Amino acid sequence: MKSRIIKRYVTAGAAVLLGLVFAFADIFWPLEYRLQDAVFQQAGLPHADIFVIGIDEHALDTFGPFGQWTRGLIADAINILNRYEEARPAVIAVDILYAEPSRRYPQYDKALLEAVQAGNVVLPSNIHVGVDRESLAAENVVLDVILPFGQLSEYAEHGFVNTAVDRDGIKRLAPLWQDFDGGRFYSFPVTVARMYADFWGYKINEGFITSQEMAYIRYTGNPGDFWQFSFADIFEDWFYPAMLEGAIVLIGPYAMGMKDDHPVSIRHDINMYGVEIHANVVQAILDGALKIPASPIMAVAIPLILLALGMLLMELTEKLYMAFALLLAGIGYFFLAQYIYNQGYVLPLFVPLLALVLVFLYQLIYAYALGMAEKNRLRNTFKKYVDPKLVDVLIKSGGSEGDAIGQKRDIAVLFVDIRGFTPMTEKLKGEPEKVVAILNEYLELTSSAVFNNGGSVDKFIGDATMALFNGFVPLDDHVFAAAKAAWDMVQKAESVNQSILRQFGVEVGFGVGLHCGEAIVGNLGPSFRKDYTAIGDTVNTAARLESNAQKSQVLISDDVYQIIRERIEAAPLEPMQLKGKSEAVKVHALMGIK
Repeated sequence: MKSRIIKRYVTAGAAVLLGLVFAFADIFWPLEYRLQDAVFQQAGLPHADIFVIGIDEHALDTFGPFGQWTRGLIADAINILNRYEEARPAVIAVDILYAEPSRRYPQYDKALLEAVQAGNVVLPSNIHVGVDRESLAAENVVLDVILPFGQLSEYAEHGFVNTAVDRDGIKRLAPLWQDFDGGRFYSFPVTVARMYADFWGYKINEGFITSQEMAYIRYTGNPGDFWQFSFADIFEDWFYPAMLEGAIVLIGPYAMGMKDDHPVSIRHDINMYGVEIHANVVQAILDGALKIPASPIMAVAIPLILLALGMLLMELTEKLYMAFALLLAGIGYFFLAQYIYNQGYVLPLFVPLLALVLVFLYQLIYAYALGMAEKNRLRNTFKKYVDPKLVDVLIKSGGSEGDAIGQKRDIAVLFVDIRGFTPMTEKLKGEPEKVVAILNEYLELTSSAVFNNGGSVDKFIGDATMALFNGFVPLDDHVFAAAKAAWDMVQKAESVNQSILRQFGVEVGFGVGLHCGEAIVGNLGPSFRKDYTAIGDTVNTAARLESNAQKSQVLISDDVYQIIRERIEAAPLEPMQLKGKSEAVKVHALMGIK
């Protein structure tokens, strides 16, 4: 129950942290744009009535550099397209801004003015945006609207050709109108689409256009997909203008040197000329396929909602099914976003899906951390029942299959047993908690002495302790380390004995036996119950020495004495006849460490 409460607090904190990242960091927009482009921008069938007449390399080779063209050439092109009164294009949209009259060739201005009076010509205007120095505002505002000069703006329809560019330099949005000086000015594509719809007697979605200042462009054609002619083709004998009857004709720059090519969302590897961008926007207006871009509030709210949903699923769903549930939620949102897109709205994609992925990663990390914490808890608990060095050996060696299992090894074996323990239990038989307290105090002493000298506690046998040196893990000078551990027990036992005498009124002590030699160290027991221990004559001899030791006495074998005699003080005793031995064994009493 406590772990679940902790998890909920941690989950809530993680959710708040991720929410703040989504709300304020705004670091995922490049990936968001790219995913939206890949999913939403799919080439379709270009409108059969939209034609692009490009001022391309062929036209520049034919008529010379564009800077040397006269307006009379454009007027001639308009007149050729309108040659047959009964078979004229619905719209002739010229994407060339004529903001000032020509000082050098006024006759060509007159020719252009006469040409646009045909009534089906659209010319561009331009929205001049900048900082108003007379106001205190630092942001850009509309300073002026630059219209075609003089009577051109009276006889020809016009619309501004300004476009919007996202932070990555790609054109995804199309401005539809701009209010200025009490009037509303519409964009070039909107004006073209309206004129075409009027020609054929139907209405475009005026409600959408008048309500949305900016729209998301659904590109239909890739660069070069719309029907195309070179501007020079208009002047060829084979060109028959009646084939453009009732169509939209867009005339504009279509050569690299004219610097009117732009990166667009439908293709990232090739730019699209401005006249083709206008063609795509016009078709989107005619098809009712312009989209409303996601607002900044929606772009933040949707990921936060999915983040909360993911966290809720994590709480309510079993771990086994959580990944499946999050996957279903992600797939569901993906198809929902596509459905909403078809209804006219652009929803964020990458960040909402990232929110679900982060929930899944959070669950994995949390589960891993929780598992590691539980593993450490169990390991620490296990170490209370098994020597910590043995735990590490078993984990490292892979348990009963490890290479270190079942080896002959030179070890030192120490046995220590409490003297007077049985009478004490009789005296305190009605107070088991006191018996356990006394026993634990002694076992704490013996275990600490073993561990502090590099040894390992093999097992507790009632009130006895069996310890190995160089048994579970390699230990240099293991015989002397065992003798030091035995002497530490003797040194510290007196204060423990006095404490127990004062508290419980019983007098106890312990005897120690120490022997060294070769033994078999390994896993013993059936497959379902193992005991990692040492067996052999060395172990038996140490146990027999301990059973013959008096209270507070340490008996060491002659083998031990011969190895460390220069570093200890010991008193020789009469040879002892140990159980299981055919001959008496030389024994020494450890008296101190030099």
